[in-house]
Amino acid sequence: MRRSLLTGIVVFLGLSLIAKGQTNKPTTPSLRLRAYERVFINGVAPSPVMEVGGKETKVKVTPTKPVYYIYLIANKVPYIKIEKVWIKQQLYTATIARVPSKPVLIDNGKQKDTLVKYTDEAVWQITIKDLVTKGTKPKKDIADKVAANELVLRLNDKSGAVYTRVAKTFTKLEPQAGM
Repeated sequence: MRRSLLTGIVVFLGLSLIAKGQTNKPTTPSLRLRAYERVFINGVAPSPVMEVGGKETKVKVTPTKPVYYIYLIANKVPYIKIEKVWIKQQLYTATIARVPSKPVLIDNGKQKDTLVKYTDEAVWQITIKDLVTKGTKPKKDIADKVAANELVLRLNDKSGAVYTRVAKTFTKLEPQAGM
């Protein structure tokens, strides 16, 4: 009887230590990327056909440089810094800022589109600044990702851990007039 009681206590302590050890493992942060692209067209809303003197003519629409809306949904990452951003195989400088209100909405004419749904996780917005002209060739370890994806984001946190997130393609938003 004493032996089975002692065995039960040892097994219980052993299992509780194993369970405690599993909960103390450092968790890998969840970093999800949302990437959108919108072109703005000079003038009025785009129309594929224009009527001139009673004759319909196809109009070539010339969009301006696209605007990128990039969001990172991060779980258990209190601080994050951007190392590098490649968009369509070109290196850019960028800034990152925490989004104060969720969900993230954008105007689409008379309605609003949701870019990031409401979440309890932190949402960070990456704002693209300038094209980098010197030292733009990616290192060997990331060159394949840059060649295969429209967006490659290299980040690090306070502990020095480096994260790479990619988006195969940008989600295209409806073109907007003016800008």
